[in-house]
Amino acid sequence: MERARRLYRLQELDLDEEKTRRRLAEVEEALGETERLRSARKAVEKATEAVRQWTVRQQDLELQVGALKKKIADSERRLYSGSVRNPKELSDLQAEVASLRRRLERREEELLEAMIGREEAEEAAQQAQEQLEAVEREWEAEQRALREEKDRLEAHLEEIAELRGTLLPSIPPGDLEVYRSLRQTKGGLAVARVVNGACVGCGMEVPSARLQAARGSELVFCGNCERVLLVEG
Repeated sequence: MERARRLYRLQELDLDEEKTRRRLAEVEEALGETERLRSARKAVEKATEAVRQWTVRQQDLELQVGALKKKIADSERRLYSGSVRNPKELSDLQAEVASLRRRLERREEELLEAMIGREEAEEAAQQAQEQLEAVEREWEAEQRALREEKDRLEAHLEEIAELRGTLLPSIPPGDLEVYRSLRQTKGGLAVARVVNGACVGCGMEVPSARLQAARGSELVFCGNCERVLLVEG
C-alpha cells in the first residue's frame, strides 16, 4: 500500500503543477495592456482630435467674420463719405454691402455652430479623459494583483519541484515507469483511491480479494480501468 501511496502523492504533485502552470500562463497572458485600456485611450485621442478640428473651424470662421466686417466698414465708409457720386457706382456699392452683410450673417451662424461644437467636443474630451483615468487606475490595480499572483505561483512551482525531488528517490524505477505510462493513457490519473469499496477512477466495485491485495506491499490494479488502486484504512 505504501508504494501506491507514494505514487498517489506524486500524482497530487503533478496535478498541482499542471494546474499551477495553467494559471500561470493565464496570468502572464493577462499582464500588459488590455483591450479596454486601449479602447479608452483611443476614445481620448478621437475626442481630442474632434476638439482640434472644431477649434480650427472656429478660428477660420473668426478670421472670415473679421475680414467681412472690415470690408463692410470700408465699403460703408466709401458709401457715406460722399466721394462716390456716380449713381451706378453707388448702386453697385450698396449691392456689395448688402451681399457682404448676407455673407457675414451666414458666417456668424456658422461661427456660432462651431463654438457650440467646440464646447460639446471639449466636454466629451473631458469625459473621455476621466474615463481613461478611471480605467488606468483599475488596470494598474489589476496588474499589481496579477504580478503578486505570478510571484506566488512561481514560488509554489519551486515548492512542488522540491517536494518531487524529495519524493522521487523513494519510488522504485519500475513503479515510476508504470505510473508515467498510466498517466499518458488514463487522462493524467494513474492512481485511483478506493472509496466505499469502489474505484474512484471508474466507479466500479472492487472485489474484496483485490482490496485485500491492495493493502499489501504490491501494486494492485483496478480490474476495470487498470489504474493503480490506493486503499486507505
